[in-house]
Amino acid sequence: MKQRDNLYRRSSGIYVLRITVPVRYRSQFGQSEIHVSTQTTDHNAAKAVALHLLIRWQSCISELEHVNEKKVVEGSPLLTGAGLISIQDFCDAFEVAAKLVLQEVLNNNIPVMCMLNAQPVYLVADYTLVDRQEDTGGFVLNSALQLGIPQTYSGFLIPFHRRHTIMNLIENGYSEETAFRFEANNRQVAFCDLPGMILNPSSVFITKVQAERIRAPWVKASLEKAALLAGTSSTITPALRPPSIISPTFESRFCNPRFSEMTSSSLLQKFFEHKTADWGPSQKDKMTTFCTCFIELMGNPKLGAIDRELVRQYETMLTRMPAHRDLANRRHGTNNATKLIELADKHNEERLSVKTVQTYLRALSQLFRWAVTEDYLGKNPAESISQKTRGAKARPQDGRDQFNQDDLNEIFSAAWFQLGGAKRNKAGELTSFRPYYYWLPLIGLHCGARLNEISQLYLDDIIEYETDKFYIFVSDATPETVNTKKPTKAHDKSIKNPNSKRVIPIHPLLIELGLVDYVKALKSTGEERLFPELIYDEVKGYGKAAGRWFNEHFLGRQLNFERDGMKAFHSFRHTFVTSLINKATPEYVISGIVGHERGETTSLKRYGKDDAERLYPYVAALDFELPTIQPFKAAEGIAAIRQALRRRRQRS
Repeated sequence: MKQRDNLYRRSSGIYVLRITVPVRYRSQFGQSEIHVSTQTTDHNAAKAVALHLLIRWQSCISELEHVNEKKVVEGSPLLTGAGLISIQDFCDAFEVAAKLVLQEVLNNNIPVMCMLNAQPVYLVADYTLVDRQEDTGGFVLNSALQLGIPQTYSGFLIPFHRRHTIMNLIENGYSEETAFRFEANNRQVAFCDLPGMILNPSSVFITKVQAERIRAPWVKASLEKAALLAGTSSTITPALRPPSIISPTFESRFCNPRFSEMTSSSLLQKFFEHKTADWGPSQKDKMTTFCTCFIELMGNPKLGAIDRELVRQYETMLTRMPAHRDLANRRHGTNNATKLIELADKHNEERLSVKTVQTYLRALSQLFRWAVTEDYLGKNPAESISQKTRGAKARPQDGRDQFNQDDLNEIFSAAWFQLGGAKRNKAGELTSFRPYYYWLPLIGLHCGARLNEISQLYLDDIIEYETDKFYIFVSDATPETVNTKKPTKAHDKSIKNPNSKRVIPIHPLLIELGLVDYVKALKSTGEERLFPELIYDEVKGYGKAAGRWFNEHFLGRQLNFERDGMKAFHSFRHTFVTSLINKATPEYVISGIVGHERGETTSLKRYGKDDAERLYPYVAALDFELPTIQPFKAAEGIAAIRQALRRRRQRS
């Protein structure tokens, strides 16, 4: 498809104007591009029609932005020289809405600052030492105030969560902040006691250089519009005059004409409504991620505009998306997919794998296949759109790396393993420790269970089958119904598949370190779960909070492991399996312990004793040569749980 002057020619010979919608207005227009038929096969006549359409488009955008074009072109004395200008002063100078300027600040990743005037603050030299809330990841302000040095500060500081601050300003007109940076890449942070500082467009500043960066595209658009108007010919025949409004003309062989104006997001909503009964929370979460990416990258196109060429464009954009998007969002401070692609190009970052791109396209094809069945589309435009990966396929074991001996030594040298718990702070509290810090890595390494399987354990899932010998029963049943013929599924437990229901003998080292004694202590306080301090998530269960702590905070921030997704909590499982293989353990035994497909399955708890006796020697033979670990102090663990639960109640 060859383009000239934003025009391209359809197979019918008619020229069509393609107009690109700015990213910030795609939600209003419902698409990333607008295609308008010029209704002529003559190229010169089509250019004349396109000229009028573009003028009308520029007027439409100007009205939407409420920009005073004259003042924008003339400039303002406020922008002369170096220094800073507040968002509000910039808006007043050009009669533009604050929301528009703030959106430009967000889209262009422009740094912002705010003015503190004799503000009482608490200076913390390293913010990573401040406790985080388990549910939101936000700072525990009491911890910051205890660590910080009080003083009065005047001057400019940077809001700690820049994107969060700007989004609040856009949505609410203000933002309440308690944490501020001195420099972008410095760990020193100033904390304000509640109620914090109330920021508004008058108290948020950008540099005048960045303000000119925002103004420059407006000036260019205004001058281009003036040039178009000045050069407009009045000799266009009435038959070639453009339509009074910009309205896309759809001629798609994939869409039922009755639904050509339906947006992709509307189709997706209907798809989810139809599939909700068939999907679990995890499946719905995955499909939401995969399908909404098409809407986000392609600008929520209408069904009449979707064809195989558009889907191939989507495939190309997916190949440019950075891998591990959640990490990319945090790294760049933006969740905008188009912006992430630009940044990935700029920094030459790792991109989505071919396999992942195919997963996205299969999800899109599933959506369109359903649309064909429901008569929204006449044909699936994403059917077999992507070529299968050629050459050698990735092995399943290559999805994660196991921990080597150096990794294990570093992990199990953490303070809580050396102390059997943690030291109390000056206030006598255990704000920086939770019992799962100690037990999750140890159980993961010595049992090979999945993170959520461990995190969701009830105390009654730990069974003594012989004197001083115990096993963990992994299932999705409530403890009180597990022995029944039809056990009741627990609302807060899940397993990956039927093979995941199994017994795992508990390694003798875990008994020596006090796991069973801790279970007894928890029962004596009336607790029912092994880790009552973990918060439940409807989609990912108790493992979400645990994984965020271990993978992001402990491995990533504290131990500085590379956050490429190759080493994570799941690496304990790989290490466990590799150790069994190195001990020449039969494959059926390994499958039985880790919950893979096998010839026999554990269906009910009463069969656990036989399995545990048979499997125990293989588990007990494992020795990971860890550093010396002190037995767990159950009393300290109970105290830490009580404090965590008390703070959670105070926040709710």
